[in-house]
Amino acid sequence: MKLGVAETLEQASKIKKDQERIAWLQHHNSVALETVLRGAFDPGIVWQLPEGDPPYKPNVLVDQQNVLYNECRKLYLFVEGGNPNLKQKRRESLFIALLETLDPMDAKLLLSVKSKKLPYKNITPELINKAFPGILTSNV
Repeated sequence: MKLGVAETLEQASKIKKDQERIAWLQHHNSVALETVLRGAFDPGIVWQLPEGDPPYKPNVLVDQQNVLYNECRKLYLFVEGGNPNLKQKRRESLFIALLETLDPMDAKLLLSVKSKKLPYKNITPELINKAFPGILTSNV
């Protein structure tokens, strides 16, 4: 079974050596992983959502780790320039609906990404630039 994005990052954060951590991330690379990392660390990505966690009901279904892989293409709706015609109230309700479909670990990850940070130590912009050169638009 494929690891969820949050699981991939959590496992990577537990690896002691940077080179092994980089190899792990590269081995488990995906569009969803890169999208999440850009959302957390790229200063050119500005989230258009209120600070703090919205009221949502965590998903209780099991094996939902694949959902973020399928839904990551919708994250543009929540960032500056993604869909300028989307009303803010609608943007926020779509975000809550997305959180409620995700694996609970991935939902918590997405909430931290919205705050421009990750809940995993050892996963830094510098590490991401080494693992995936060029995915962050600005130099860190």
